[in-house]
Amino acid sequence: MSTILVVDDEESVLRLFGTFFESRGYQTRVAHNGLEALTIVKSEPLGAVFLDLKMPEMDGVEALRLIREIDPDLPVVVVSGFATEDLARKVLKAGAFDFVAKPVVLSHLGKIVEQLEEVRAARSDES
Repeated sequence: MSTILVVDDEESVLRLFGTFFESRGYQTRVAHNGLEALTIVKSEPLGAVFLDLKMPEMDGVEALRLIREIDPDLPVVVVSGFATEDLARKVLKAGAFDFVAKPVVLSHLGKIVEQLEEVRAARSDES
């Protein structure tokens, strides 16, 4: 999982996530909305996507659905400042790997990345 795509319309979130992932040895790509994210997902190999829900042009739920169509094995972690249990259930049912409420605690992000690595390693062992 060398490249992580961070999708959010807030520059501060893109910088925070980018700095965090890069400090852990990952490359990051950023997209400011779902449409940009889909272009990147279609054209570049990615290890994971961290996807905000509330964005202009295409919301995260629709972007998640389309990412699942393009690459059903690509782990997508949904991030939202409008977290509810119903919303978390909805995105997990739609195929999200995990759901994270904003403000994000970086130690929690680290645990999610570790889980993603474990899943990737298990898939590699199966092939």
